[in-house]
Amino acid sequence: MKKIVIISTIGLMLLICSFGQPNDNKLVLNNEQDSSQIKLDKREKVRLEKRRLIEDEDRIDSIRLSTVLDKALIIASRNIDLKTFTIEFESEIDSIFKVITIMKMDTFFSDKYKYLIIHRSSPSLINIDVYIKRDNKFEKVITHEESNLTYVNDTIQDVNGDGQKDFLVNWYGNNGCCLKNFYNVYLLHADNGIFSQSYEFINPTFSAKEKLIRGVRYGQPGETELYKFRWNGLKVDTVEYIYPDILRKGHYLKSDRLPYASKSVKETKIKDVPIEYKNIYGYGWFLGKGL
Repeated sequence: MKKIVIISTIGLMLLICSFGQPNDNKLVLNNEQDSSQIKLDKREKVRLEKRRLIEDEDRIDSIRLSTVLDKALIIASRNIDLKTFTIEFESEIDSIFKVITIMKMDTFFSDKYKYLIIHRSSPSLINIDVYIKRDNKFEKVITHEESNLTYVNDTIQDVNGDGQKDFLVNWYGNNGCCLKNFYNVYLLHADNGIFSQSYEFINPTFSAKEKLIRGVRYGQPGETELYKFRWNGLKVDTVEYIYPDILRKGHYLKSDRLPYASKSVKETKIKDVPIEYKNIYGYGWFLGKGL
């Protein structure tokens, strides 16, 4: 009888311990989860605070730059009756924020109209504003903002083959692994002298005579696509994409859609890349050989 009591007691104690153990583990697990969550919350709080400070600084810079633009427009308005002019001045705000402003007025895009181009260069940004002179005042037709770290240049040229001079801003991405030479294109409307929305292209080579844009998309060398677009008035139509055939080394596929656009992409096998692509910017990258 005593043996039975002892065995029962031991069994009861083991049963109690077996119930208690999971609760202890659960408590430890909860504590670890709480600790991890606290760390995540702290990191997120720090991230949001940094973002808030950056946004606050950007707002302050925007106000500073707006003041400089107002000054530039006042000076330009005083000289609006001149045939052409180039004016440069430097502004110092809060003793540490310097902005260099260069503004020019001339018939840059069309003999029918005069345009004012204002470049403002600050410690972090390049701001470009284009105005058309109409009824003896300036009307804004383009505004473009670019980081000082990415801005390359801006040019005036006919890019879509309609005989009109367009405005292009060239910039190079400062994040990411791969070839990333960008252009923002603003097309001139011949009838009223204003410009289209911005069209953005990556690694493009423009052929105004053919009304085509050929280029290399973003991606690892030897693994990305060639593209060909065609200007259609103020629209851009896709002509084709060419990309490596992963099943046949040294061969390629052609389609009017990207290979991952959908499961029903119709592809044509080609043995070599058409010669029209072989002199474009980034072709070596497409082949996996670099620039």
